[in-house]
Amino acid sequence: MSRFVLLLGPITLMACQSDASIVANSPRDVADNQQDPADTEQTPPGDETSAQEEGWTLSHAMADLDPTGVPATLDEIELPFDMYEISVEPAEFVMGLSPDDVDYDASHVPHLVELTHTWALTETEITYEQFIHYMGYDPSDLWGNPTDPSNCEDCPVAYVSWSEAQAFGNAMSIAHGLEPCFECTGEDADVACEPISDPYECSGFRLPTEAEWEHAGQGGDDFTYPGSDDIDAVAYWDENSGDHAYPVASKLPNGFGLYDMGGNARERVYDAFYPYSGEDLVDPVVYSAYTGDLYAERGGSWACRSPEIRWNRRNLVWDYVRDSHTGFRVARILD
Repeated sequence: MSRFVLLLGPITLMACQSDASIVANSPRDVADNQQDPADTEQTPPGDETSAQEEGWTLSHAMADLDPTGVPATLDEIELPFDMYEISVEPAEFVMGLSPDDVDYDASHVPHLVELTHTWALTETEITYEQFIHYMGYDPSDLWGNPTDPSNCEDCPVAYVSWSEAQAFGNAMSIAHGLEPCFECTGEDADVACEPISDPYECSGFRLPTEAEWEHAGQGGDDFTYPGSDDIDAVAYWDENSGDHAYPVASKLPNGFGLYDMGGNARERVYDAFYPYSGEDLVDPVVYSAYTGDLYAERGGSWACRSPEIRWNRRNLVWDYVRDSHTGFRVARILD
């Protein structure tokens, strides 16, 4: 099977439908069998020190770091603010949609994918609290946000570009002694990142590839949505969200123990957005071919209709850098 795919073609995907303005102080809707995080012991924000407060910047830390490139196990890295990683085993699966599926189009051609590594994905979408800890700034100070971060630090961070998400992965890698996967220039919202290694060979944190995301989104189950056939049990979407995001892990997880793989925030992935070729692939990734390329997004958001909440349905991508619907989570190779 081949390694990479890059194919142009027509794209006809459904958009998220919302004209919602920013909503502050969103209510928390915890599933009946989920423990409310307010009832669990949490580390006070004042007990944590951000990377910026510790006196280093990304450029300085990268100059001082001599990473081995050896992946770290889950037990070797202690993450802050209730961040956890879920280990995912190598797998072979069919990516895309069947031609007789109601949501099928030319960008969803089914094909066999093999992922050859054991890898990890963060259990939840990255939150405002986590983003600020590693990056030293709050995107809502620049762009606003679909919730109020002063009252919802554990909501998924939004208004973050693809490069900001990859820079966040670099910041995590540097903070935990792993190999950065990107070379980034500029600061904060003006950062621009380029890959410096194959995502499947780099030991550091990064966005998941689209193939990794789809396999993780399915979660080893055969449900319509990530974790259930009942969309309301696992996702905040257009018809139950009240037009805003909610704290992560407020709904049920999927079969891998991953929360919000459908709804709450759309999620950025590593790959540029092109239709699938239909060719069988091993450890696939689609690199950006030119500056104006758009990147794929998955999982749907609080403003999306039900088709985009499906784990095997790609989301419409837009020609702007950031928006209130889109966040991310990070992955890394473990072997």
